Amino acid sequence: MIPEVYGSRSIRSRRTKSDLTALLQACQEVISSEPGQITIRHLFYRLVGRGAIAKSEREYKALGRHLMNWRRAGLIPWSAFADNTRWYYGSRRFDGIEAVLLNTRDAYRRNLWASQRAYVEISAEKDAIASILTEEADSFGVKVLPLRGFASGTALYNAAEAFKAQIEAGKEVYVYYFGDFDPSGLAIDQSAIKALREDHEVDIHFLRRAVTLEQIERYHLPTRPTKTTDKRSKNFQGESVEIDSMDMGILRALVEESITQHINVEQWMGELEIEQQERLTLESISQLGVQLKPGEIVRHNGEAST
Repeated sequence: MIPEVYGSRSIRSRRTKSDLTALLQACQEVISSEPGQITIRHLFYRLVGRGAIAKSEREYKALGRHLMNWRRAGLIPWSAFADNTRWYYGSRRFDGIEAVLLNTRDAYRRNLWASQRAYVEISAEKDAIASILTEEADSFGVKVLPLRGFASGTALYNAAEAFKAQIEAGKEVYVYYFGDFDPSGLAIDQSAIKALREDHEVDIHFLRRAVTLEQIERYHLPTRPTKTTDKRSKNFQGESVEIDSMDMGILRALVEESITQHINVEQWMGELEIEQQERLTLESISQLGVQLKPGEIVRHNGEAST
C-alpha cells in the first residue's frame, strides 16, 4: 500500500481562510510564471517545491478541488491547464464557400519535411503532456503521438504504417519519447519498440528524452513512492519521478532540440519560401469566395450564377 504522505511535512485536515488565500496566491504566481499551459500535477510539484503544500496524494486531490472552485469563481483562468482528453467528434461544417476558402487559406501548412532526410515524431505517455509538447512540435510541423500508457494494437499498427511510408520514401524515422521514470513509464517505450519490430517489422530510432536518471539528478526532481501494485516494480530500484515534475520550459526546449538537429536549414528555408508563395495563391482564390453572394456558384467558364 502506498503511504499517504511521502514528504516530511504533515497534512492538515482543514485549511483556514488565510491558508487558502496564501495557497491561491501561490497558484497564481506559479501559473503567471509559466510561458504556456501546464498540468495540474506540474503545479502541484511547483507548490511542493515552494513549501506551500505537502507532497501527498491527499494534498494533490485537495488541490484539484480548490482549483475547480477558484476557476468557477474566476480567480484562476480555465485555460491555464492542459487537458487533451475531451474533444468533440465529428466533421466540421461551414456556412458557405467564403468560409471554407478563408479556412483553407489560414490553415494551410506545407510539409516542410518533404525535402529533409529524416522524419521526426514526438511521443508522450500522457495526454496532457502531449498537448503541451504539441505547442512546440507543431511549430516545426512535427506530430505528437500520445501513447496513453501502453498503446493499443491498432494505434501501433497505424503508427507502423505511417513509419513504413516514410522509410519507403528513403527517410530515417526518429521518435522521441517523454514519459515518467517509473516501472510502467520505463516499460511503455520498450513495449512500443518491441511491437513495432516484432509485429510490424518496422525498425526505427525510438529514443527516450525524458525523464532520465541524469535529469533527475541534474534538476533535483521530486520523487514519489513506487507503486507496489505495479507488477513491474519488483525489478525497479528506488523511487519514481513523474514527467509533470519537470520544468515545462525544459521539456519544450528538449522537443525543439530533438527536432532541429535533423533539419537541413537551407532546404527548410526553401520550403518556407514555396509555402509563402502558395499562401499568396490561396489568398487570391479566397478573394473569389468573398465576392460571391450566398448560394452563388462558379461555372467552369468563370462566371458566377445561382
